[in-house]
Amino acid sequence: MSTNKTYTCQEDDICLVAYPKSGNNFLLFLVTALLYRKKMDWATKGEMIQNVASEPIENLPSPHLVWSHNGYDTSYPKVIYLVRDPRDVVISYHHHFQKYYNESRQFDAFFTAFMNGDIDPGMWDAQVESWLDNQDEVRNGFLLVKYEDLLADTATEAKRLINFLNLNRSEQEINEAVHWASFDNMKALEQKQKEHLNGPSQLVNPALPFVREGKANKWKSVLSNDQQQQINQTFAKTLSRLGYN
Repeated sequence: MSTNKTYTCQEDDICLVAYPKSGNNFLLFLVTALLYRKKMDWATKGEMIQNVASEPIENLPSPHLVWSHNGYDTSYPKVIYLVRDPRDVVISYHHHFQKYYNESRQFDAFFTAFMNGDIDPGMWDAQVESWLDNQDEVRNGFLLVKYEDLLADTATEAKRLINFLNLNRSEQEINEAVHWASFDNMKALEQKQKEHLNGPSQLVNPALPFVREGKANKWKSVLSNDQQQQINQTFAKTLSRLGYN
């Protein structure tokens, strides 16, 4: 392992960036299959994808795929930016905290913390806007992907990704990648590879799944009217900019 503690981006890197719980693994499974023609799973993710906050992984496939939850960073040369409706993000994030951090707060308390920017990496709109505002500065290109589009028509989004990455892939390769990245497949893989998702931490609740439903608009049945109003008002500018009504 390198003595260098954090990874430094290289000129041909492809950075997948998103606020947490925006469908990152869905996109990672799809992009790795399209880019490398290899099927990443929960056991091999740590060998194929570089977390920008971790020490460098040796023998990464080339070009490197780097994932990050950070705000705009001038060192990221090429960016696929994934965005998801924050009304669904907060629900997914609460489940994540329950699984990995022994979260005892009820959803309403977690929602308040999220809206105050007290959940890492801070305010949802600030992180998203930092990338939207600087997308033209990303030197090798910036592609915005909406989680909801990825879910509704994965094959069409796969073709956008292929164009952005200058790849040439057959319909069969696209269809295989789409199947591989499906929630049904990720769920099935989780059943076989739970130890890779639960890890060594004592805080993890192994009874809770990591891959959940992967649905859009769950917020309509979970958030109270007050919570919906609060998000709609606080994030009004960003929601409008992204076409979230």
